[in-house]
Amino acid sequence: MKSSEAQRKGRGMVSDGDISSMADLSVEEWIRILHGGEPVKRTAAAVCLGSAVGQADGELLAQLSKETCLYTRLAICESLERGGRETARKMAASLGKIGSNQHKKLPARVSAKKSFPLPRDLMARSLGKMDTSVFPVLLEVLEKGQTEQILECLDAVGYLVFYHRELDTEENGRKVISVSDRLGDNPMIQWKLILCLSAFSCRESRSYLSRFAGEPSILGEEARRSLRILESRPSDIV
Repeated sequence: MKSSEAQRKGRGMVSDGDISSMADLSVEEWIRILHGGEPVKRTAAAVCLGSAVGQADGELLAQLSKETCLYTRLAICESLERGGRETARKMAASLGKIGSNQHKKLPARVSAKKSFPLPRDLMARSLGKMDTSVFPVLLEVLEKGQTEQILECLDAVGYLVFYHRELDTEENGRKVISVSDRLGDNPMIQWKLILCLSAFSCRESRSYLSRFAGEPSILGEEARRSLRILESRPSDIV
């Protein structure tokens, strides 16, 4: 059944008029409204704050952590995606902590997508859509982050590299695979890494995937899928 206008507004859906009506307000006013009680106004404020994300990224993240309205959450994420490395660092601290849509166990079946799946974790999804200049921040998380952060960060890395081939380098591939040196016995890390490596064409990536490709398991199925994806894409390693 199609949602009514009242239902959509209850979830924070805005019109261009809602946004333009507060376009001339100050950043401080936008922040105040972002934390207010009206979903439509919160969404409009979140959209406006995209022009000042460097000043308001902490406030946007604070609201996102408790926001329940769909369109407001989407607007906050879209504004955060306009940020740079410092914003990405703040976002990375929330990997695996916002929402409950993350994978908690190995899936029963292999992904059916022919491209890289959109990350399920809200922060990983947004980080994967950001400018490539934030990529070093994601590598920092893989090197120093907690396991729950690394699990979701691998999705963001894979998504960003899959759609920005200039990041598909030997050096970046090796840095990603180095996660296995520390956490390689964790089945969820193995699975996320296998999925992530479908975006990397380097020899080390293919070698890691081949280690699992013969297994009669979800890891083996996913490794074979990743190898098929790599075979279908031209290798243009930098």
